[in-house]
Amino acid sequence: MEPYGSPRWPDPYVPPPREGLRHSSIAAVLFLLGIIALVCAGAYFSGDLRPALFGAEQDSQVSRPGALPFGQRRDPVPGIEEANAPLGSPPPFTWPSDSYKFLAVKGDGSPLTYSPCRPIHYVVNTDLAPASWQRLLEDAIEEASWASGLQFVYDGTTDETPSSNRAGYQPDRYGDRWAPVLIAWTTPGVVPRLDGQTVGLAGSSSIGLSNGYKAYVTGSVSLDAPQFHGILDSPSGEAIGIAVIMHELGHLLGLDHVSDPEQLMFDEASWVRDYAAGDRAGLARLGTGPCSKDF
Repeated sequence: MEPYGSPRWPDPYVPPPREGLRHSSIAAVLFLLGIIALVCAGAYFSGDLRPALFGAEQDSQVSRPGALPFGQRRDPVPGIEEANAPLGSPPPFTWPSDSYKFLAVKGDGSPLTYSPCRPIHYVVNTDLAPASWQRLLEDAIEEASWASGLQFVYDGTTDETPSSNRAGYQPDRYGDRWAPVLIAWTTPGVVPRLDGQTVGLAGSSSIGLSNGYKAYVTGSVSLDAPQFHGILDSPSGEAIGIAVIMHELGHLLGLDHVSDPEQLMFDEASWVRDYAAGDRAGLARLGTGPCSKDF
């Protein structure tokens, strides 16, 4: 009996040993195996072999920012200006309201938002703007920022014109960052959707990462210059003009139209000149989205 009680089996026939390999042959085989190992390692770390071993990765909605050298990327280096906590916060509610609607929601039902941990940069095309454009715009942005807690930074004027397929990353024009929000007074000839009674249009572009995270990164506000000038020439024209810009900033940040005529985001022109309870409740939620250093 062998140790642990296992029986000894009869020895099988063992053929006589073959002549061993020469030392030079062994060295050649080892050298060849070493070359193969180096080639496989290089293929693995370059990414060529990993799909074969583990399966090809699914393409994300947008390539991971910063994956390629500057000049070859479709996105900026991630995390630019991203703080560790929100830069601001919306005010507390005295009269809560659910009279708001979001333009886009994620799978968990939460709204698509800008990151509250970085500022929203914006530029202005003033070619057709009224003389008082800066005061009107500053007043409207101050209200949107106060209601949402999101912080805005003015980057100056631009000659960029609105476009339905505006690129979110324009390094040649704006550097290695997401393009700032474009605010422009324009015409229906440039933005056909302004044709008719539509005074303004606004919206934002989002990025989706491979980890499922989605967020707005830039956007645009287009105002019909001829109609806007007519508004300013009317009684209470400046107050109405500010309200028009505030309405469009609501869309920029993620609010949709509502059927409640007491809200500034009502889908028709009305007497409302300020964000009402529902507008503020919606903007507060849009201003308290998640931070992210991944885009």
